[in-house]
Amino acid sequence: MFWCFNAFMFNLSTKSDYGFIVMLELAQKYQRGLVSLSDIARRRKLSSGYLVQIIQPLVKAKLIVSKEGKGGGYQLARNPKQISALAIIEALEGKTALVKCLKHGGKVCPGFGQCEARRIWEVMSGEVRGMLKKKTLAALIKEVILKYA
Repeated sequence: MFWCFNAFMFNLSTKSDYGFIVMLELAQKYQRGLVSLSDIARRRKLSSGYLVQIIQPLVKAKLIVSKEGKGGGYQLARNPKQISALAIIEALEGKTALVKCLKHGGKVCPGFGQCEARRIWEVMSGEVRGMLKKKTLAALIKEVILKYA
């Protein structure tokens, strides 16, 4: 029997925190034109320099489109009903898993192949990923933002 000594991995960084702020701002202004990053930074009292770093992987993942120059800004690439929480997290954090061994495919654990705990974590990780995949920006706005506004 092998023991699982994995650190809990589903710990989202500030990138994801700020990334959700940006995505929720853009979702609330969906189909109303471009939004400047400086406006979001000013409204939310965040560093515009850091937001630029956060926007880049979201653009690369085709969740956001950008237009440079005068009158430029950012907007969602598609309807908020079509953008999942999982897509946002993975754009900003990369592959996610509940424990380190799942994230790294067993490379960090010598007992990966025989580990009973790993099988449990695989099931739970799949359920969490499934929930995050089903939860859309539109649903988050309706269920959380508008509910507590």
